Amino acid sequence: MTSNTQNNLETIERARRVTAAEDYDIGTRFPSVFVSAQGSWMTDVEGKRILDVTAASGALLLGNQHPRVVEAVTNAVRNHGAVFASTLSPQRIELAERLVERYPAGEKAVFCKTGSEATTTAIRLARAYTGRDLILTSGYHGWHDWQLSYLNMGFDPRTRVANFGYNETALRRFLEEFGSDIAGVIVTPEPAWLGVDYYKNLSDICAEYDVLFIIDEVITALRWGAKGLNGTGGVPADLITVSKGLSNGHALSAVLGRREVIDAYDKAGIAGTYTREVPPMAAALAVLDEIEDGEVHERCERTGKRLKEGMRDILARVGIPAYVTGPNMMFDVVVESESLSWDLYRAAYDFGAYFEDSGTHMVTAAYGDAEVDHALSAFEKGAEQVVSRLDLAPGDLPDARKLAFPLEAFGGSLKDSEGVLKRIDETVERIARRDKDQGNALDPACG
Repeated sequence: MTSNTQNNLETIERARRVTAAEDYDIGTRFPSVFVSAQGSWMTDVEGKRILDVTAASGALLLGNQHPRVVEAVTNAVRNHGAVFASTLSPQRIELAERLVERYPAGEKAVFCKTGSEATTTAIRLARAYTGRDLILTSGYHGWHDWQLSYLNMGFDPRTRVANFGYNETALRRFLEEFGSDIAGVIVTPEPAWLGVDYYKNLSDICAEYDVLFIIDEVITALRWGAKGLNGTGGVPADLITVSKGLSNGHALSAVLGRREVIDAYDKAGIAGTYTREVPPMAAALAVLDEIEDGEVHERCERTGKRLKEGMRDILARVGIPAYVTGPNMMFDVVVESESLSWDLYRAAYDFGAYFEDSGTHMVTAAYGDAEVDHALSAFEKGAEQVVSRLDLAPGDLPDARKLAFPLEAFGGSLKDSEGVLKRIDETVERIARRDKDQGNALDPACG
């Protein structure tokens, strides 16, 4: 039997004994266990209401318990069921039709459950379609094995993945040396740091070398404008991935792209029982209905802009050097260190707002003036509390920190420094001897 009177710390201790990871579930979270959420307000086991300023790590676009989504999911379960023996359903077909109409890259769509599955599916499709082996990547694409080296420019012979670190010099060099072996280039947009022109250039470079260009829009597809880098930004791609916000918190992702590439699905050996689950697809259809007239995104842009500008003003007023940048619906706040970032948002949590400690903040359509006011009030009180304990020199954030943050956050080696150019040369050499390295990696007698 479990008690209904436990507080947050007691509940976290229960979790620590039976399920929680020390860092992922506890060390990098603020000390609440939530039992319910309405809109963007969450209620924890102690009955405290706390505002979510992360959009549930981007999973929510409309906010929790949105009536249209609740009705769609309830209707799907009650009147249609959860999952069928067949992989096809009217909901899947309609959702695919609407997504390929929505995004320019889309000629055909297939579905997964998570963003990590979608990006893995995309590279499997690229390899099956091209018959090539190498993948070039930049950015975070999830937690699967091939994605684990996202913070370091280099080459992993076990996964046949080379990370070019958002560096155009590295990308062009790798394509020049190994273009005929490269199945695709996959990149996660970082709109706070690199604009549309950068990604258009990447797309052009890939086209020049006849290599598939894949945009991992798991987060940006519904937050970099209404239709992401591919739609709003007009950046051509052969494949894109879509997930967060698509079904307003229900587990669903999609891979959209050129018909002939998606048709490599069978050759790639991709499968999955729960990719056919009906309620998340019903939720996604409800989301598309809700955002069709553009009002949701217009509102989110307004509230996100007010939150972003308010946080920038607060930091300037209290004397914390900061760089606030990015689209209104997913902007970054960079301060001088990760520890200061943690202290700021931990303090804001005590005043009732749950920010993302990494500094990336997202609103939902459930935000109005009251939510923005509350978030700014909590952030201001927290910032004042933190400043009272520190000796900070006011002014602009140093350029060195602006360069260090992309490297720490998403492996962005944005400048052609001597060290980066050396790393490019080393990576080229490593790729060139990949067959030998792969054999050594797999041979327990080696190393």
